[in-house]
Amino acid sequence: MNFNQEKEVEKAFHLLENHAGIKSLTIYGDNAKEMRNTLFAGYKKIAAAGGLVFNNKGQVLLIYRRNSWDLPKGKIDAGEKKKAAALREVREETGLEKLSIIRKLKKTYHTYLLENNTPVLKVTHWYLMMCNDVTPPVPQTEEDIELATWIDIDEVELKFNKTYANIQDVIHSGVTMMHYG
Repeated sequence: MNFNQEKEVEKAFHLLENHAGIKSLTIYGDNAKEMRNTLFAGYKKIAAAGGLVFNNKGQVLLIYRRNSWDLPKGKIDAGEKKKAAALREVREETGLEKLSIIRKLKKTYHTYLLENNTPVLKVTHWYLMMCNDVTPPVPQTEEDIELATWIDIDEVELKFNKTYANIQDVIHSGVTMMHYG
C-alpha cells in the first residue's frame, strides 16, 4: 500500500486493531519520518524496555502472563535510561539479579486501547541479555505473571502458538544474533 493513500491506511489500521484476520501491514513511502509522524499522531505514546535473556545453558527466559508467553518488559520511568529500564524490568518481573546487556536488539511497536478508549502506541526497546544467576526465576504475580521459566532454545517455537507475533520476531532476532553474531 502506498503511503499517499491515507484513507486506505486508516482503513487497514482499523482492520488490524479490530482483529479482522489481518496479521501484518506493510506501508511504503518516500519519507519515513513523515509517515511515522502521521501514523502515530492519533496515539498516546508509551516508551517501554525489555530483554531477551539467555543463560549459560543456551536457554531463553520466558514469562507466562494473561494466557500468552511473553518476554519481560515494562514502562520506562521518567528520566530513566532505556538500558537501565530494561534491566530493572527483567529483575522486577523475574527476580533474577545477575544480568548483563550484550547489545541493543530492536524496537517493536504495538497498539492497544485504554479503558477510556484512548488508543496507545507502545514502543518497546529490546536488549539482548545474559544471565549468570543460578537461582530459578520468580514470577512477579502483581503484574499477572503466572510463570517465569527457562526454555531450551529448540523448544521455544513450541510456545509460539501462544505468543504475540512481535515477541516471536524479537526471539528470532535474538537467536540469530546469538548464533551468527
